[in-house]
Amino acid sequence: IEEGEKAIVVAPVIDEPVTIIFSKKGWVKCRQGWDVDKDTLSFKEGDSLAAFLQVRTTNPVVFFDSKGRAYTISVEQLPAGRGDGLPVSSLVDVQEGAHIMHCVSGSENTKLLVSSEKGYGFLAKLKDMMSRRKSGREFMTLGLKDVMLPPSVYGNSDSNFVATVSSDSRLLVFPLNELKSMSRGRGNILM
Repeated sequence: IEEGEKAIVVAPVIDEPVTIIFSKKGWVKCRQGWDVDKDTLSFKEGDSLAAFLQVRTTNPVVFFDSKGRAYTISVEQLPAGRGDGLPVSSLVDVQEGAHIMHCVSGSENTKLLVSSEKGYGFLAKLKDMMSRRKSGREFMTLGLKDVMLPPSVYGNSDSNFVATVSSDSRLLVFPLNELKSMSRGRGNILM
């Protein structure tokens, strides 16, 4: 009798279309297919739609909290069905004093512009935000009273521009390729 290699059971994830529904108060649910009608969605009293993502079951889902930390969940961990779903904070270990604010999904190479209310921002890929830990990973450095804005997905194009608007009604438009790509940090001053 000889000792053999330890067997590892890996359950394959079937590649299917799904729709992720994320609310402003941090609740999430997942429905099969991309034929979900936004107008038929219902939420708890005082809550509303924050993100409506049509993705594949093989795509990672990344949530961001109010302190700039990113948390990764696989689609199969999300609650299915037509109910209210679950609060994301029950699926991850949200840091003390933070709450879940944003949700993105796509392939690991999905490109995003991340920015903050105080005017900082940078370019990143979804894989830069991912973590295997339930406690997530530090992603965007935010100053005192600064808040991360919803990340914006962008594609490859020389005609991509960023438009920034200040609180005193100033507008600045510049080419997206002037921004730095980073895996985490604060980023550049956008305006």
